[in-house]
Amino acid sequence: IKARYRSVYSGVFFKRYILGLWVMAEGIIYDMFDSKRHVVDIEKVVLPEDPEYYVSCDYGTQNATVFLLWVKDIEGKWVCIREYYYSGRDEQNQKTDSKFADDLKNWLNGIQPEKIVIDPSAASFIAELKERGYHIKKAKNDVADGIRYVASLLSLNKIAICRCCENTIKEFASYIWDEKAAERGEDKPVKKSDHCMDALRYFAYTVIRKPNGMS
Repeated sequence: IKARYRSVYSGVFFKRYILGLWVMAEGIIYDMFDSKRHVVDIEKVVLPEDPEYYVSCDYGTQNATVFLLWVKDIEGKWVCIREYYYSGRDEQNQKTDSKFADDLKNWLNGIQPEKIVIDPSAASFIAELKERGYHIKKAKNDVADGIRYVASLLSLNKIAICRCCENTIKEFASYIWDEKAAERGEDKPVKKSDHCMDALRYFAYTVIRKPNGMS
């Protein structure tokens, strides 16, 4: 049991929960992320005969909208195999809910996801997706607990990201703790370049997580 708990935590969480040191959260949040372990080529992902797909979504208007397509491989690991990323601010062109829903359909290219996991605050987009027949699951948006759970999944090699998901991979290197919040005793990420990380956290903490702990 001790060995299992040691393997679950790394970084700041290892120092806190295993070593008993109440250290500040600083630097890169997912410092356990290793491209050699966690980034895979899509050609090497082996799926079961009847795979179940999920989409996780972080919705924005000026901020980026992200869709991540998830599927469990034959070994039981969840893999993000496809990414959609559109920033209205960067492109200087804001899309409507209807246009994003059109993009989602084209991006899925015939795949019927079991659920679309999305932040509950995206009420208008949720309404648009429901009208089009998609099954919605509102994401559990517990930031600190969600981050801790994603970190555990990475430490145990339970999730992977396909190499084609460039923005998601890039965000792992820029997703950092907010030092000013840490000085106030809060564990919070810097709210910048975090849209893929939010979508990833929504999926992990809402779908992968089981009531009795690690799946």
